[in-house]
Amino acid sequence: MLAPDPIRRDLLPDMLRAWALIGIVLVNVEMFSSSKMEGYPADVLATPFDHWAHVLVAGLFTLKSYSLFSLMFGAGLGYQMAAATRNGVGETGRYYRRMIGLLTLGFLHAIFLFIGDILVTYAILGSLLYLCRSGKAKTLIIWGIVAIVAQTLIILTGAAAMAITENFNDPEFQRQWQESMTAQHEAALAIDAVFAEGGFLAAASQRLVMYPGLLPMVIAFQGIAAFGFILIGLGVHKTGLIGRPDDPFWRRCRWVFLPIGVIGSFYGAILYSGAASRMSSQALFGMMIMMATSPFSTFGYAGWIAKACTFDTGPVIRFVARGGSATLSAYLMQSVILSFVFLEFGLGLFGKLSAGTVILIALATGLLTLCLVSLWLKRFKRGPVEILLRRWTYLRQEPPASRG
Repeated sequence: MLAPDPIRRDLLPDMLRAWALIGIVLVNVEMFSSSKMEGYPADVLATPFDHWAHVLVAGLFTLKSYSLFSLMFGAGLGYQMAAATRNGVGETGRYYRRMIGLLTLGFLHAIFLFIGDILVTYAILGSLLYLCRSGKAKTLIIWGIVAIVAQTLIILTGAAAMAITENFNDPEFQRQWQESMTAQHEAALAIDAVFAEGGFLAAASQRLVMYPGLLPMVIAFQGIAAFGFILIGLGVHKTGLIGRPDDPFWRRCRWVFLPIGVIGSFYGAILYSGAASRMSSQALFGMMIMMATSPFSTFGYAGWIAKACTFDTGPVIRFVARGGSATLSAYLMQSVILSFVFLEFGLGLFGKLSAGTVILIALATGLLTLCLVSLWLKRFKRGPVEILLRRWTYLRQEPPASRG
């Protein structure tokens, strides 16, 4: 029996990244096309097609795509450490240069293209992750689960506090509360007007103003769970499961975890999509349910993708996996395309399309970017942004080969 090639790239991580990439653009498009603060207005969800398209995206992808991407981010540290060990080189300086590069890309992305950027959060969490690199697989997975539970409880607390506020039986309090909500709505309309009518620099200036207040909210409502999934990803890599798509564990994910995740996620998605505002108690309760069931959906998806990886890898699987190996380039390209479609310096369709149409545009964008990076990689070894980040990370030194 031949020994496995230590440099041969594992298929499953790239397939998982490709699936996450499609889900990310379907979730992100709401912030590109509609209110940055309040989500889709009621008229955008007026038809059954629009409403159920939004429910479908929320049920299948919201809080699941980033969790899958986070899982692979954690596994990526495992691959980097393994490559450094094989080549007998230290990885600390290189790793933190990579995080600095990711932080810089994320900040530029957030200001000039997409306020909902996740790269800055990943750079911050990735720096913390490195401190956990020597942890045992079981310990990492346990603490990852603890972080996800903590995130769920934080959202639950916020939902309960919002419900108490909404139903507090005091006329004067309710009057002040309604005035506060009206003021926030008017502020949101003013922000939206910048993206609907302003130019490129006006939109960038608005994002620069918003970002310091938005980043802590992202970390508070999503970052803790993201770190949990990152820890689990590193732990799963240490178990070797990422390189064994035929392991019985993935079968359990397909047939046990996924049904739990789908049922719970769609219940939460119906609550979330039917809420009048993103910050209502109903929306937060829906988000809490989606967060609680996201690990089941995430590993359920991974189970079916692992099954696909056990088949004979024909041209379609290879094409998709190749695109999944350059998701940073594809992710940023998605933002370029959607910014051009919706903002004033491009087609100017912000707030003018129904939710169903917006989601179809996002799906086309996700597939297009995946195809473009896959075609690029037929000629080049890495994606264009990956090349820049890698040159900064390794400077003049030759980078070690990696399997993932």
